[in-house]
Amino acid sequence: MPSGLKRHVTHLFMVPSSSYTQSSIGRKQTVAVTGLLLILFLIGHLAGNLLIFGGPDVYNGYAAAMKKMRPVVVVVEVLLFLIFITHIYTTFLLVMENIKARPHRYRVERAKGGRSLATRLMPYTGAILLAFVLYHLLDFTLVDHEGARGILNGKHYGLYGVVCNAFFDPVHSFLYIIAMATVGFHLSHGVQSFCQTFGLSDTRGAEEKIRRFSNAFAVLIGLGFSSIPVYVLVQNFIH
Repeated sequence: MPSGLKRHVTHLFMVPSSSYTQSSIGRKQTVAVTGLLLILFLIGHLAGNLLIFGGPDVYNGYAAAMKKMRPVVVVVEVLLFLIFITHIYTTFLLVMENIKARPHRYRVERAKGGRSLATRLMPYTGAILLAFVLYHLLDFTLVDHEGARGILNGKHYGLYGVVCNAFFDPVHSFLYIIAMATVGFHLSHGVQSFCQTFGLSDTRGAEEKIRRFSNAFAVLIGLGFSSIPVYVLVQNFIH
């Protein structure tokens, strides 16, 4: 185990829970762990969404399978909600802590320690993603998949139709792609922050490798999600 990670894990188990949650390192680790759990969910969510390339039968088959597992899915959704709220609230506490520690802004803002653009934009990308998640739930998850939005060319296509009808609108698709670019920026920083928080970037050369991996991972996730509206728009143009 890397010495940095060992040090942080030891701190995790030695500090009383009340003191841990109120400490700066405790909050940073909470943000890092909840962020990692959200990233894992995002990977699974992308894998399911990419099934749209298999056509309506494959995509709707995936949706039907999720519906049959509804009791389990509900439990996962509740856990995700708690993780998401914990991530946001603890991040807010850290931001407020930093503001109190430095009440006066420097006259000249400088990027310290080579801070990346993704890092500097973190508060803004986080706020945008919060708004997007709420809109996304209303747009796809909570909408009636058996209603009028699921109809394509007079035939009912369920969730596949809902997604296609949404992305047939170029503006809707463009805003979704912008949101996915924001996800990428947020992920790029999130992966690096997790590694830094748990001391994984302490060894020589590790920081640069982690930076490259996080950027590549962020681009891959962003392009993966963005490929869906592009695919739908191309299909609509062809037909």
